[in-house]
Amino acid sequence: MKEIYFVIRNSDGDTTVRGVNKENLLQEIEDGDFGENGEHILKFLPSDDTNYWSDGILIIKGQIVVPKAKEVITKFNIE
Repeated sequence: MKEIYFVIRNSDGDTTVRGVNKENLLQEIEDGDFGENGEHILKFLPSDDTNYWSDGILIIKGQIVVPKAKEVITKFNIE
């Protein structure tokens, strides 16, 4: 399965979530997209509300999952 990094940021009250591969993410960090030395990258989740993150950017490594329905049947029996 391919690694994906989710980049979450807030700008002017609008939250964006982007999925990028490792190579592109590292290039963006080197290009200064996350501050001069990556100083805008959050090391912890300061709040559930991204409006309180200031210039913070959260990076999460993971994968997109979709729940699948599961049929469950309960049967009773009396002897």
